[in-house]
Amino acid sequence: MRRQGKRPAPRNAHERACVLFAAYFRLMGCTGVYADAPGYRKPEVILGAQANHAPALTCWRNCPSGQRSAVILDTAMMEGGSTDIAEIVSRLQLFYSAARELHGELHVVVPLLVFKKRTLGERVLRRIMRRHGVKAVARIWTL
Repeated sequence: MRRQGKRPAPRNAHERACVLFAAYFRLMGCTGVYADAPGYRKPEVILGAQANHAPALTCWRNCPSGQRSAVILDTAMMEGGSTDIAEIVSRLQLFYSAARELHGELHVVVPLLVFKKRTLGERVLRRIMRRHGVKAVARIWTL
């Protein structure tokens, strides 16, 4: 929700990604946008069997059929977000399950380059997903 006046500036790459994608999904017609960034309402924690996590952003998309679907977005390997491989896997598995239950989709934002700017972030994330059985991500975004 918008507050009166100017929003506080994002403090790190995770928050900058949240602000950018909150604006993007609003422009795409999504409603109920919650983002882990200053000036936004925080997304709710999603409860899992082994761990609970809050995504970076959640919103709702209206489908042509009249049904609403959830959009869950998270960041990985970004300053201010998840950088531990085990935590990334846990988060992705939980958010994938939640998106599936809500007839929605999971999006993940990664930096263009990781590991001292020598490796493509998307390639690393795909390897992690393959090795740990994370089934599907609707889209991997790179910044």
